[in-house]
Amino acid sequence: MTRNANLEDEAARLTELLRGKVVKVVWRHRPGEVGIEFNDGTRLFFDAVSNGLECSVTGGDEFNEP
Repeated sequence: MTRNANLEDEAARLTELLRGKVVKVVWRHRPGEVGIEFNDGTRLFFDAVSNGLECSVTGGDEFNEP
């Protein structure tokens, strides 16, 4: 899989994960990083790193399903 295909796959997975969510708050978590919290508790972080952009997702209802 090419780098662009990996990026496209990651973008598609994030799009599906975030579909229908409502943003509660956006903040600067630390220098070079932005945090976004959604009403269901999901938190998304974007961090500028030396070789590009890192993204991580935590919490939310879909992470707590039995």
